[in-house]
Amino acid sequence: MRRGLRPGSLAAFSFAVLCVIGATALRLLVDLVAPNAVPFATYYPAVLIATLVGELAAGTFAILLSSLVAWWTFLPPQFEWNRPTTEQGINIALFIFASVLIMWIAAQYRTVLRRLNEEESYRKVVVDELGHRVKNKLATIYAILRHELRSHDDIWKSLSGRLRALSAADDFLVNSDGHGVDLRQILEMELEPYGFGRISLSGEPVLLFAKVPTVLALVFHELATNAAKYGSLSISDGRFAISWQQSGEQIAIDWVESGGPSVSAPSRRSFGSKLIERSLDGAAKIEFAPGGVICRLRLSKPPAPAAAQSQVA
Repeated sequence: MRRGLRPGSLAAFSFAVLCVIGATALRLLVDLVAPNAVPFATYYPAVLIATLVGELAAGTFAILLSSLVAWWTFLPPQFEWNRPTTEQGINIALFIFASVLIMWIAAQYRTVLRRLNEEESYRKVVVDELGHRVKNKLATIYAILRHELRSHDDIWKSLSGRLRALSAADDFLVNSDGHGVDLRQILEMELEPYGFGRISLSGEPVLLFAKVPTVLALVFHELATNAAKYGSLSISDGRFAISWQQSGEQIAIDWVESGGPSVSAPSRRSFGSKLIERSLDGAAKIEFAPGGVICRLRLSKPPAPAAAQSQVA
């Protein structure tokens, strides 16, 4: 429907003819039951469909052809080219006026769909290019560090694993749209670069769909980055625990840091705080407790797509 037929092509006009033929056949069937029904009733959908698929030229052709066919077939005396009465002329004029309005609305709808298609294609190109550039930069960093740390195998083994985890997180953000992902998998992916010796995860399996996995990946990445820079992961004794539970269609996630340096609320909200709060549409609450940051997330679980539901069934 977004692309349709090429405007002004033989296929577009042929499709308009098929629409009028279908409308005429339907109107003939109605005539068997209600001979006095509105003559042009079934032709409005024909004009609409012809315009949506073949654009303005096909829609205009459908209007003209519908007017002639309905006039000859359904306006008395039927199957004769007599001059229409005043009432019949008004009916024809009203049909043409209404059909032109329908055609214009359908054409605007087609324009919107075309722009959406172009924007979607552009977005896909940009995302693919961004993902490609990120991979190239990570590969460059990987090569530089491998060269510089060639004599420090222990450090390199630890660092290379973290770089691979960061690369996997970037791939997830690019490719996860629309796919179901377990909440624990998102957390493990984002926290793997820091190791799990001081991190506790607890909660039942929760499968997430739509945009929620990507949004949570961004939120967890921001929280983990802040913990590594300023919070519980910035010192050796710091820890944090993440727990979650699902009640009906509501999901509660608690991120609790402890044993880290003393924290206090900043004088102004940071970019990270704004990102977390806006990403979850106000369903995030950040507390700056003496032992570390506490972030409580509350969100609604999106319904699974029909394809995923059928697989589960």
